[in-house]
Amino acid sequence: MTPVQLLRMLRARLWLIVVMAVAAGMAGAVAAKWMPTRYESRSRIVVDMLKADPVTGEALPPRTLETFLAAQVELIRDPRVTRRVVDHFDWAQSPALRAAHQRAVQAGTGLSLRDWLAEDVSQRTRATLTRNSPILEITYSSNVPETARRGADAVRDAFIAEALDTKRREAAHNAVWFGEQVKALKARLTAAEQRKASFERANNIVLQDDNVDAESSKLRALASSAPAAPALAAAPAVAPSSTQLAQVDAQLAAARQSMGRNHPQIIAMQQQRAALSAAVNRELAASRTAGRASAGSAHADLGAQTQKVLAQRGLVDEARRLAGDVTVLREQVAKTMQRAADFELQAQSTEAGFRKLGAAGLPRAPVMPSRWLLLLAGLAVGAVAGLVVAVLLELLRRRVRGPEDLSAAGLPVIGSLPRPAHRKLWPHGLPFSFARRVAA
Repeated sequence: MTPVQLLRMLRARLWLIVVMAVAAGMAGAVAAKWMPTRYESRSRIVVDMLKADPVTGEALPPRTLETFLAAQVELIRDPRVTRRVVDHFDWAQSPALRAAHQRAVQAGTGLSLRDWLAEDVSQRTRATLTRNSPILEITYSSNVPETARRGADAVRDAFIAEALDTKRREAAHNAVWFGEQVKALKARLTAAEQRKASFERANNIVLQDDNVDAESSKLRALASSAPAAPALAAAPAVAPSSTQLAQVDAQLAAARQSMGRNHPQIIAMQQQRAALSAAVNRELAASRTAGRASAGSAHADLGAQTQKVLAQRGLVDEARRLAGDVTVLREQVAKTMQRAADFELQAQSTEAGFRKLGAAGLPRAPVMPSRWLLLLAGLAVGAVAGLVVAVLLELLRRRVRGPEDLSAAGLPVIGSLPRPAHRKLWPHGLPFSFARRVAA
């Protein structure tokens, strides 16, 4: 079938196509007239999760914000949120809604009245995420503009309230869990402290705050003082009588300049100097002897203390291990108590992490049905259906509408006559069977 043949067929059936298109357009207009109108109202929420929590100081990482917002879009239609909307409007007490629920039950629904109403709210609610911004938009549809506006605000408030309650419940649960952990850690800490104290008493070991035992501290003190003894022994000692000896030497040197060698005063000074020199030698000898004794005693004490520390090294290491266990448990108890306190405060928080952005507006025009859209859709559908029906009729009842039809049938075309303008025989073309007889 050539395009020319198809066009001739459609031209012959143009009246059918027009009738079906007009009929479908009228059906669309009637449907738009009788379909219930639907209004939509929108409310917005700003997500404040990027700010640090006033209690814990934690904030939502920017990389996970988009994933978090996508999850919140789904939670807006959660039954826990929609049930709050039902309770807010007290729809469960409406006789009309009760009757509608009874009809739904008879039709086969197994939902309770509250869940059935919550499901209806969920179907009327739509949540979207504004691109490149932490804003959630909630859309609520209804047959009444005021109900759509109030429904959008109610869904938004219910979502924020549910988010806050969820945050509080989780914080309270975590606070209870951390409180139990604190009790268990305190019991373990008490047992560890008792083991450490018993071990120290049994082995006569006392650890200081820096986990160093008393014997090791004493050894450090002896080791730090031991090197000073040789230095004192090597240094020149000073006798108490050395000062007097120096004065006598000065007086003797001055007297020799004015007196002779055998002068009685010079002889007396020489005798006094000899006595002082002997006293200085005795004092120096006594000092050296005392230094050597002191150094020997210090080295002996250091060696004895070293042996004592080495003897109890294993016990000290075990005491340090027990002290380390006590230190770790103390740190765990402090951190766990802090976490429990943070969650207890968070369980009393009034910040849900969401903020209202204005109120929903009253819709001025319905979003459905669009009468012009239904009318145009009806015209388009009717025209397409008319085209299909026209082609099917032409294929079922073939007619000769041009030379191409005879050529397609394998019949020669002898000639053609113009159609009279004042009289039209076979206005829709010759029947195909008649054309075959004429050609024969």
